[in-house]
Amino acid sequence: MQTIVRTERYGYGAVSTAAPVRPRPACADEDPELFFPIGNTGPALLQSEEAKAVCRLRCPLMESCLQGALDRNESGVWGGTDEGDRRRIKRRAARRRTVA
Repeated sequence: MQTIVRTERYGYGAVSTAAPVRPRPACADEDPELFFPIGNTGPALLQSEEAKAVCRLRCPLMESCLQGALDRNESGVWGGTDEGDRRRIKRRAARRRTVA
């Protein structure tokens, strides 16, 4: 939809009032429980791998989701990683900072 507005510099012109189209996360179509396995052995490992596959195979927002999870210390599967994966990522980053 467009609305006609008057601007100080250019007179009248059409301005879009439509919301910008944003990519939709793949997890939005999944059961949220999938991304929060209980435990870290047996069935929980399979559940975690299934959740990671949703992110890795279909999600256009995986990188920003991972960064948010790292910043907020989230639990569960975010950005194609589980808590152990994100701890390893943080340890590697800390080691690089101390070496540099």
